[in-house]
Parts: sequence; structure tokens; C-alpha cells
Amino acid sequence: MIQAFVEGGWAMWPLLVFGMVTIGAAGRFAHRPQLAQLRFIGAMSLLTFVTTFHATWLAISAVLSYLSKLEDVASDQLVKILFTGLMESTRAGGLGGLLLIVTLLLVAIGTLRLTPKQG
Repeated sequence: MIQAFVEGGWAMWPLLVFGMVTIGAAGRFAHRPQLAQLRFIGAMSLLTFVTTFHATWLAISAVLSYLSKLEDVASDQLVKILFTGLMESTRAGGLGGLLLIVTLLLVAIGTLRLTPKQG
């Protein structure tokens, strides 16, 4: 798990922070649901999603930038480097997806506990 985090690059840090804030807000909603909390959870979920997308594209950009600077590399090595880099670029998607799944699970629990008078 730590290796995947490292492979994802520096953009995994803001993704982790935004995702944990989102999960915290969703956990609070699951514990004491109020409809007004959903606006913040929705905004933070969108931020987590956009950060996931951005982190993935930054990683892909880094891989392509690295490949563009290589000169005397055999084509089979080039393909191996490309696919290894693209594999590492997906790490942000894995983390972001996991954070959003936990968030949505907590929101579902809070929604189940929400009564009409709490809205």
C-alpha cells in the first residue's frame, strides 16, 4: 500500500488530505445526519474527484516527459518503461476511488438514518 502511494507521486498527498476531510465529513453525517451537511460533502467529493483526475494526468505527463528525453533506448525497453509509468500513473485513481467509495458508503448510512424532521 505504501509502495503504491509512493508510485503515485507527490500529488497523492493533497488527494489523501482532501479525501480524509471528505470521509470525516461523511462520518459526521452518518453519526448525526443533517441535510445541510450534504452540500459540504458534495463539494469535497467533487474536489477529491478533480484532484484524482489531476494527479493521474500529472503522473502521465511526467512519464511522457521522461520518455521524450530518452535517446539511445531499445524499443522493447521503451515499451516497458511506458507501461510501468502508466501503471504507476493509475495509483491516484485507485486511492481517489477508494476514498470516494468510503465517503459514499457513509453518506448512504447517514441518509438511511435521516428522518424527515432532521432536514
